[in-house]
Amino acid sequence: MKSKIVRAFLLIAIPGVLLLASGCASPGPLTVQQANYPPDQVDAHGLFAENCVICHGQNGRARTFHGWLVGAQNLTDAKWQADATDGQILNAIKTGPSVMPAFGKKLSPSEIDALARYVRSFKSTH
Repeated sequence: MKSKIVRAFLLIAIPGVLLLASGCASPGPLTVQQANYPPDQVDAHGLFAENCVICHGQNGRARTFHGWLVGAQNLTDAKWQADATDGQILNAIKTGPSVMPAFGKKLSPSEIDALARYVRSFKSTH
């Protein structure tokens, strides 16, 4: 009986998590509007709000329901900030580790660069 409950839960939970993660990947109006902006003119805070907040939260701590479901990274974690290289952050945004959606085809290179710098801002200010 217990295994049937676990199996039923997994049949519901796994597609639900995938649906939630894929929902984070749809480009919003700001993403489309800023596609051709140089990195220093991109509204990285706005991009974060449009694409990342659902899992990572406004403050980057990943204390959201979606964040909990998918195991989103707490971007304010001092050890993670110290250990993660800029290249790793850029790659994570582009390719989407684990269940995080990949933004390499949804954001322009300048938007990805600006967003990676914004992620670093959680190191000292959040």
